[in-house]
Amino acid sequence: MDSLDPALTKKLKDGYLTNAQNTSLSEIAEILQVAKQFSVAPISGFHVGACAIGASGNIYIGANMEFSGAPLSASLHAEQSALVNAWMHGENEITDLHVTEAPCGHCRQFLRELNNESTIRIHAQEKTYLLADLLPDAFVLDPKKNYGLLNTPPHKLEAIHSTENNLLVRALNAAQLSYVPYTLNPEGCILECSSGQLFSGRTAESAAYNPTVNAVICALNQRNLSSHREEAILSAHFAKLATGIQSQASLNKAILSSITNVVIETLLFEFC
Repeated sequence: MDSLDPALTKKLKDGYLTNAQNTSLSEIAEILQVAKQFSVAPISGFHVGACAIGASGNIYIGANMEFSGAPLSASLHAEQSALVNAWMHGENEITDLHVTEAPCGHCRQFLRELNNESTIRIHAQEKTYLLADLLPDAFVLDPKKNYGLLNTPPHKLEAIHSTENNLLVRALNAAQLSYVPYTLNPEGCILECSSGQLFSGRTAESAAYNPTVNAVICALNQRNLSSHREEAILSAHFAKLATGIQSQASLNKAILSSITNVVIETLLFEFC
């Protein structure tokens, strides 16, 4: 990142900028280039950067991320990365999304999960779109919800067996904020790095299922967009529904095995 504005890269700490309401288009273009450098694409070699503008005035970057040895469907796209980044930082609404490449159909479908999906402005390659322009006949599976990805209400969950492992408790807490209106199968993840820094993740579903971002990928995204991205992962803790009709266990193992050899510790919970 030495070729980019050092003042900008210094402000862009752990994947976002605060109080950025007056950011110019030229500055947005620079932020996109910074975001693109966070891309991890060992399979495609195709690097994409994104940034989401929050109603709060904050800007959240995103970058695509691929995992060697895991299914291609595990790949995280830059648009998803930016939206999940905003979600994990407590943003309630995205007004604009800037991307270095035109969004693929996978990402257009994922954007449908925003509660303001009809008004968000999408900027790519010097053009501006509404989602209806890019996805005129979107697949819709309405679970009669009145909330979206960024304003999902918490779930009430309880561990089946008590634990004194603080990281498993944190994974349970992360699962409570999962966005799972279609399967009601919340999951949470905590990754611990060598410095002691913790990264939290939770599930963000899509009505089309495949664009869903699982809890481990969500946590890895937060690590990748941070100043701790090069640190070793010392432990991984996962919380899942005991009666869930589907499991991410094998996918999580495949994803993490490309990065670390830690064993995933798991906590089972139920709704209460």
